[in-house]
Amino acid sequence: MKRGYLLPEGCKDLIDVLESKAPSKPVAPKSSPRVPLPPITGEMTVPAHMTVAELAAALAQKPFRIIADLMEIGVFAQVKQQLDFETISRVLRKYGFTAKRAV
Repeated sequence: MKRGYLLPEGCKDLIDVLESKAPSKPVAPKSSPRVPLPPITGEMTVPAHMTVAELAAALAQKPFRIIADLMEIGVFAQVKQQLDFETISRVLRKYGFTAKRAV
């Protein structure tokens, strides 16, 4: 074996090295620690659909902050993209509001 000096003792190839370094038990993926939500401070009446820019204006936030909040919940959106009521209510909850659907 030409390159045997590079392998650990008892390993004849790279697969043996990988198997020896493999964990013996499955490791659960690390999840980010949950940040507690702020207390509910009010209720906001919103339409069934809003754009990210309209939601940012309603919350007095910059649109990039709302987009970052959406990314945290797994929604990738642009500034002019329409959001459904459930997504809007999840973002509002992060800012301490409950969402009420406009009639």
